Amino acid sequence: MTVTRLDPTHSRMFSWLEFDDSDAENPVLRARYRTNGAEWEYWPVTEDEAKRVMNPGKEYEFSIGRAFGDLIKSRKNARPLSKGAVKSPEKTERRWLA
Repeated sequence: MTVTRLDPTHSRMFSWLEFDDSDAENPVLRARYRTNGAEWEYWPVTEDEAKRVMNPGKEYEFSIGRAFGDLIKSRKNARPLSKGAVKSPEKTERRWLA
């Protein structure tokens, strides 16, 4: 069983990423988004894919978000664990200059 957690302070996209292979058939990558606090789980993810997302190289311009988008988001099953705080747009009143 391997649980690897990364708290990428330099990432604009994630608060943390966590790889868990305790279920051999469906190892998962859990992610918490920095913008709204939502938590999602993606599966099946190999240990190599998780390492490439957590330590992206020059191929992804050292961007966790780009590596995640290419390797995980577009290719894996996903389910929300928590929705997080959804920010509603504030209503603004228009004023016309006369």
